[in-house]
Parts: sequence; structure tokens; C-alpha cells
Amino acid sequence: MKHSKKSPCCARIAVARPVKGTFHYRIPPEQAGAARVGCRALVPFRNRTVTGYILERVPAPEDRDLKDVLEIIDPEPLFNDRLVPFLEWMAEYYIYPIGQVIQSALPAGLNGTHFSTARLTEAGREALCTLPGDSDERAMLAWVRDHHGKRLPWPVRKVSPLERKGYLVIEEAVRERRTGPLMRVFVRPRPGIELSSVLRDVTESSKAKGEVEFLKEVLAGGGMPATALKARFPNGEYLIRKWIKRGVLESYKGPVYRNPAGEVIFLSPAPARLYEQQERALSHIKAALDRERFSACLLHGITGSGKTEVYYRAVEHVLSKGRQAILMAPEISLAGYMEGLFRSRMGEEGVVVYHSGLSRGERYDQWMRILKGKAGLVIGARSALFAPLPRPGLIIVDEEHDVAYKQERNLRYQARDAAVVRAKMERAVVILGSGTPSVQSYHNGISGRYHLISMPERVEKRPLPEVRVVDMRPGENEKGGDRMLSPELRDAIDDTLCAGNQTILFLNRRGYYRLHLCSVCGQSVRCPNCDVALVYHLREDRLSCHYCGFNLENLDRCPSCGRQGLRSFGFGTEKLEHELLSCFPGSRVARLDMDTTRRKGQALKILKRFSEHETDILVGTQMITKGYDFPGVTLVGVIAADLSLSFPDFRAGERTFQILSQVAGRAGRGDRRGCVIVQTFNPDHYAIRAARAHDFPSFFEREKELREQLGYPPFSHLACLRLEGNSRKRTAQGAARTAESIRGILSRWPKRGKEVQVLGPVEAPLSKLKGKYRWQILLKGRKVSVMGHLLAGIESQLKRALEPEGVRLVLDVDPYQMV
Repeated sequence: MKHSKKSPCCARIAVARPVKGTFHYRIPPEQAGAARVGCRALVPFRNRTVTGYILERVPAPEDRDLKDVLEIIDPEPLFNDRLVPFLEWMAEYYIYPIGQVIQSALPAGLNGTHFSTARLTEAGREALCTLPGDSDERAMLAWVRDHHGKRLPWPVRKVSPLERKGYLVIEEAVRERRTGPLMRVFVRPRPGIELSSVLRDVTESSKAKGEVEFLKEVLAGGGMPATALKARFPNGEYLIRKWIKRGVLESYKGPVYRNPAGEVIFLSPAPARLYEQQERALSHIKAALDRERFSACLLHGITGSGKTEVYYRAVEHVLSKGRQAILMAPEISLAGYMEGLFRSRMGEEGVVVYHSGLSRGERYDQWMRILKGKAGLVIGARSALFAPLPRPGLIIVDEEHDVAYKQERNLRYQARDAAVVRAKMERAVVILGSGTPSVQSYHNGISGRYHLISMPERVEKRPLPEVRVVDMRPGENEKGGDRMLSPELRDAIDDTLCAGNQTILFLNRRGYYRLHLCSVCGQSVRCPNCDVALVYHLREDRLSCHYCGFNLENLDRCPSCGRQGLRSFGFGTEKLEHELLSCFPGSRVARLDMDTTRRKGQALKILKRFSEHETDILVGTQMITKGYDFPGVTLVGVIAADLSLSFPDFRAGERTFQILSQVAGRAGRGDRRGCVIVQTFNPDHYAIRAARAHDFPSFFEREKELREQLGYPPFSHLACLRLEGNSRKRTAQGAARTAESIRGILSRWPKRGKEVQVLGPVEAPLSKLKGKYRWQILLKGRKVSVMGHLLAGIESQLKRALEPEGVRLVLDVDPYQMV
């Protein structure tokens, strides 16, 4: 390996490994032209070769001995230099390795897969002959000998003692990337070939069917895909071979763009005019865009107030100024819906959709289109935030209150909050839009951090739907039980069907039966890997875990006591669908949940049929509460309004109000007034009462008062430290030591230590998940800088202390799911 104490240039590189910070490497002169910001490079790192990302080119320090970059992988950058500060902020704020932040941002499949392998040393081969035949060490050495270059089946920490003894060397291996340009065979004329001279060679006797048309098309069009020519001409394959052999044509391989855009499903004709509140909102946003400085706007427009048209006009305005826009939606299905609306008016050329629902190849092609400046508007879910636009001027976060903007795996970031930061770095405008803003965003609006823009009326002054609350508590002479549909809701559905209108029924639980309980021993049928009951699905006739995927065939005997006597309780969307088909024969019922939308494009097909009135009743989970506009819907039924209230989370009331208000907003968006029926066991809860009255201000004041008293956001910042391990005892002990260590550190901070409160440790509400026992500690503090300083300082130290015990630490800054 080459080293140099002095060189004209080096690269600051983030390695794709779980390590903090960046590292400097010398750029060899022969790679100086290829080593650009945004390219991947192979570099030596801790006796291994790993992939890294070039973040910056800087002069090489004279007093440091730098290792050389081994190879530049990419012929062109994968991201631009203006994205680098944002990626580094993400790494710092969410305390996540910068190289893995970049991995998360780039299209899936683009990065090679890193894994650990090992090779035997001479000492290891000798040990194979001398170690006892039944020893674990010999078994591991034998496996390494027989599986050269393969992924180790054990954690590295288990193999490390053998490396320390000199028996083997652990190495990093990379499985090559699986995604890149889609290459296809093209046909083109050779240089200097003229159509007229070629046609003279085509005699009547030798002319094949369609040959003249074939030659005219190929010679006039330049490079054409061979598959297109074969489809256009039945004898295309013969003609291609013939004219290549004659030296007129040549074949070559070139990239083909994979366009994920299908037909435009949801049309969006331009309105004849904007309403006064839309004009006011748009005027404010245009003025902010014209200043070309950072501005954060909270667009609080009730459901049906015309926010989407304001978004469209704002995008038009920013494009006219030579900048680009990002439009984020909380769900992939809603992103597809928004894409259709915008494409129907803007055309396909400048609109790019980017989300995890695309194939890996489609995501790669879309990413490269964005990077090359071929996109004016990027529409997608969370991942669209990382779109490498050359000059973004506007970021729109639709339904900004939605919890789906929080990523719950790996890089646990809040896309809404991160969008505000990226807009600030880009000197752009960010619009946070919602009919039910989050408490934090609305507090920022009324305190002046965001510009609060209100749209309090529906377009055409359509009335808000009537909301009727049905108390589902059994009366004095009534039996309890699993009543899905109250008499009031049944009658309303019947009336809606008779009138030729549509109904949406919301139930945020999948499956048929929610619980199988043994009447003999009282035990429920539970997942062996998770602390949850298995859910019965009728279509598959199986019991399934919605967390880890474990499933069983339907049982007739209790797995705990072996006796017959299992009884089924509860209901989900699948059972509700069957109940509706039974109660309303002849009605057209569809279901929109995770079980019916697993296949690509299925959600949009269900929504399209509903929008074209091919479905009378749409049953769904939270997917149907988003910002869809179906003018034919006059009735919305909320089957169990209390589900979200039972969550062990300080945001339970906020989520309940938002869900009820959002699903209610699907009713009465046409020329007929809507009706909403809410079934609940808690009719007097303040969130339900406020949703019934469409009264966001009173809900906000009550929620704000509660949070201020308890010191929860927006009056503090939170971080959750979750500990996961295979042993319940060791995990609990690790959690106790971690909390004690944090309290010890804070006690040594005379002033700032008192600003952070340590709550716990406690066993997580979902105490076992995917085979791991879970404990958690909650940190609460008023200053984000103090919290960040504490977490950054202790994270590595805590992980090192917990690793020998087989306990993993997961750090979640600004947590949303604390189950």
C-alpha cells in the first residue's frame, strides 16, 4: 500500500461503516480527475477495504501520513456538493454514522452489501490439527476453512478471540451493487451512411416485406432500441442482422430509462378561479419565494379548503424562477395520487416520482434524472427529502402532522423537521400543510417561528359534515360484545346506498379476529417472538403476527393446555368487509389495508375504482384517512374511535383528534353535505368532543396546557434509549447500568446536569419484539444543544459497554413510537 507524507490533494470521505466522523485519504494523481464529490471510492479502513463517499476535496495536510484511495467506483457523482451539509447535519442531530446516512439516502440496491468473512492463518491450520474435535473453536475454524469468502454465520465479537490468537484474519467483503442503468441493445447507421445510397441497393427481387420503411426509420432516427424495431416489424430481427452484415447498421448497448409513471388515474382540471383564502395564501407564499430567502410557512387549511391548488400554483411560481420543488406525502399511495394530479396538468417531462414503492431500477433512474437537472418537481414520501436537485427553492410537506413522516428503523429521522432544516440550508421556502396541524408545528406558528397561514373555509363555502357520536357502551339491559355496526350506522349506510352515494368506513385494525382465547386455561394464542396475540386472517386461514410475520395454521386446540375450547374475539377490517356484504347484499365493497395492497400499484387501482364509483363502500385502515378527494362520499363511519386513545403515549389524544378530523374530512366534498358517525366508548373525551365540533383551537389549548404541565414537546425535547437483547435478565441489567451511568454523568455537570431529566428504565410496553427483550429510558430536556451534547458523548461508550452482554442500544432522537 502506498503512503505519502505530502501530496497536492486529498479527499474527505465518509466510510459506509458504523463509525462516527469522516476520514482523509490521499488522491493518487491518476485518479485526480475521477475523484469528485458525490462519487464512491474504495478505501483501506482498519485493515479492510470498504466503500466510502467523497464529501470534499481539500489540500493534503503536510504533517499527516495518509492512506491512498484505492479506486473510484462511479464514473459520475451520485449526489451533488450542496446536499453534503444537510447529510452531515442529519448525522450529527440524529447521532447516526454519516456514511450510513448517505447509504440510507441513496437508492436501494446501489450500494454493495458489506459483510464479514475470514481466512485461516498458518497457525489456524495447525490449530485444526491440535484442538479437541468437539471444541467450539475447532468447529469455527473448520467452517472458515470450508467456506472461503462466505459471510460469517456468527457475530464478529464471537470470532474475534480466534483472531487475537492469530488463528484467522477477519476481513470485510462487499457484494457488488445490484442496481444501475438498464442496458439494452440499440441499432444505428454507421457513420457516413446515406439513406439514398442504401435504398438504391434494395432491388425489387431482394426486397423483404417492410424493408424500405425499416431502413427509413432506422436511418432517420439515429439509435433505436432493437426491441422496438422487432415489435414494429414482424421480420425485424432478420432485417437487423441483414443490414449489420452489409455494414450499413451497427449494434451497441445503451441505457434505457425505466419510467414508473403509468396512466394518469386522478385528473385535476384547473379551477376557473381561486377563492379569496387561496389567493391570500398564495400571495404570501409567492412573496416568500420572490425573496429567495428561507421561510417556513404553516398552511392550516381545513379539509376541503383547496390546499392542493395552492401547492400547484406555488410549484408553478418556483419553476418560473428557475428553481425546483419537492412535494412530500406521508404515504406512497397518497404520493401516487398527488403525482397523478400534478402530471395531468404539468405533463410528464418535469414531474418525477421517487419513493420506496418503485423497483430498485426505477429508483436509480429517477434519482439520476433528478441529479442531472431533468426534474422540476419531485413527488414522494419520506425519501424524496434527499432528492439531489441542483437548485431547490420550495419544499412542501403535505399532511405534516402525520406520524408516517417519522422513520422507525435504522436512521430514525423526522422528515418534516428535517425538511425545515434542508429548506433553511438551501435558502428555500418550506410549506407545512395540514387540516389538523401537529401541536408542535402550530405552537411554532403562533409563537412566530413559522408564518401561520389560515384557510378556515371549504371551497365554494361548502358546509363541514355533521358529526354524530354514538356511545357504544352497553345499556343497563344490554350485553357487551363485539358490535361492529351500531343501528345508527347501519341505517345511515342503507340510506346512503339508496341515494346512490358512497361510504367510507374507517377501522385501524387489520385481520378477521383479533384474539383467540382458551375457555379452559384462559391463555391467548400468542406470538413466540413478540409480546402480542396472533391475529386470524380468514382469506389465508392462518393466525399471523403483524410485527415479525410469524404465522400458524388455524388451531382447534389450545397450544398452552392442549384442550379444545378456543374462542375468537374482536374484529378487524376483513371481518367488517364480510359483515357489510352480509348486511347489504348487492353492494360493492372494497378494502384498503396492508393485506390488500401488497402488490405494486394495487392501492391506486382500489382508489381509482372508488373514484369512478365502481365501489359503494370502502373499508380501510389509516391509509384512507389521508388527503383524498372523492366528491361522491357523503357518509364516513368511524368504527372504533378509541383505539388510538389506548396507546401508552402522550400524543394519544392528538393522534385521535387528527385521525377523526381527517377521516371526517373525506365526507361532503361534493355538492351534497356529508355526515360522519363516530362510534366510541369514550364520548366525553376532549379529543372526541373537539373533533365532533370541528374545533381545533379548543383542542390545541387543552393539549398545550397538559403538555406544559408535564413538560412534553413542544416545551421540551425527548430522546428514547431502547435496549434490546436475547436475555431478559441481561437486558434489564444493562438498562439499569445505562440509566445509572447517565445519571452519574449529569451529576458531574453542576449547571447543565439539572436541565436533563432521566425517566426509567422501564420495560417497553411491547416488551418482546422479534425475539428481542426490550427496555427503555426516556431523556427529557428543554435545550436541544444540551441533549445533543450528552447523547453524542455517551453513545459510543454505552454501546461498547453493552455489546459484551449481547445487548444492543438503539438511540431515537425525537421519538414518536414509544411502544
